[in-house]
Amino acid sequence: MDSYESWSSHQTASNADLENRLYDFLRYCRQQQDADQVLQHFHQLFIQADYFPDETIWDTLVELAHRPHAEREFKYTLNRCSYTLANPWSTDPRSHWAVPALVQLFEQIPTAPASTAETQTIRKLSRLFAQTDQYAALRRFANLIDDQSEDAVLPLDDQPVGKQLKRYPFLYDSSLLTKDSDQHQKSQVGKLRQEAEAKLGVQLARYCDQQKRGGSKTVQNPTQLSSEELSQALDYYTGKVEGNRSHRDLAQMFQTYSKTVRSFRDFKEEFLEYLLSPLADADPRYVNNHFGRALRQYLRDTLNDFDGQRLTEFIVITTCQKLLNFLVVQGRQQPVFRRFWQLLNDAGHTLTVGLLLRVVLFCSAVKPWLENRMTVLFNYHEKHMCKEVPWLVGTLEHMNIALLTNFGKFGYSFT
Repeated sequence: MDSYESWSSHQTASNADLENRLYDFLRYCRQQQDADQVLQHFHQLFIQADYFPDETIWDTLVELAHRPHAEREFKYTLNRCSYTLANPWSTDPRSHWAVPALVQLFEQIPTAPASTAETQTIRKLSRLFAQTDQYAALRRFANLIDDQSEDAVLPLDDQPVGKQLKRYPFLYDSSLLTKDSDQHQKSQVGKLRQEAEAKLGVQLARYCDQQKRGGSKTVQNPTQLSSEELSQALDYYTGKVEGNRSHRDLAQMFQTYSKTVRSFRDFKEEFLEYLLSPLADADPRYVNNHFGRALRQYLRDTLNDFDGQRLTEFIVITTCQKLLNFLVVQGRQQPVFRRFWQLLNDAGHTLTVGLLLRVVLFCSAVKPWLENRMTVLFNYHEKHMCKEVPWLVGTLEHMNIALLTNFGKFGYSFT
């Protein structure tokens, strides 16, 4: 291979300059060569890491690998190198296969002692990258793009949870983006999410229309719920739940009330009633059972230094975020979700997801936080088989419907 680019001194180049030379080189390769050849170059550089025919590119990589803080920062460089290839490939159906192939390269890093210090260092950095959040997000991105997976032919119960990401667009942002994701990657994920939501929304609309009209034409149920479960979920998330009012109506009424409440303390007491009323209607014990008492105490203790103050946007958003932590999951690395699991067992998916829906309908600013909490559960269980966590699959299906019907923008009304 001819030298792609030359320069006078690696030592005086900034990290950004060196990184950009790598990105530009990979971009050039992708534009000039087929995916097989590009993957070979990537393997030579970052996986085998003992030889590369273009000396200037090899010297650039070696210099970056030996810079101070490389063990902490090189993962960002390698992440962007990966997306420099994966993003364009993901938009070309003929190249979809190359995205999971790229991810799989990181499972092939040699473990035997290397012949040179440079090779040893680069392999070590690539091995560290494969343990990061960035690589986990890249792997999920590959799962989303992969349309030739062997798992796809298996029954749902025998497929890994992680392979179901494509079904749940509300998980995309938190599953596929990391703190260093650039604007291009955010736009790409946003586009994929929008397309997935529109597709599911149209499928759901057609199914519901066919159910209402009847007739001989059969439209496939686009969810993993039974027809009866889907009908009940739609009725509950979009229909009348208290008198002649929907969850959305009640949220708007409570928003109006909250603007006139005298203090945060008074707000919390009314908020508790707003949240618990559907559960209490289904079973009056929820007013004062273990869950009801725990929720009441948690709300009373939340930001109690502000109890005497008037309500502000900061107080509302912070309270709702903390509430979602309490209701769904605490933590990320070792998440605690026993309360959520118990509520699902006791109250069922519809009432439990309906409770979460009431929070985000009242305060739409925390909808991304609810999606994030669901993503924590998804990511934690992504290596489990679906049959091992039916409660989670059911939750994701219900959440899809609840969020799509109340926040979707695909031009169909279920009310």
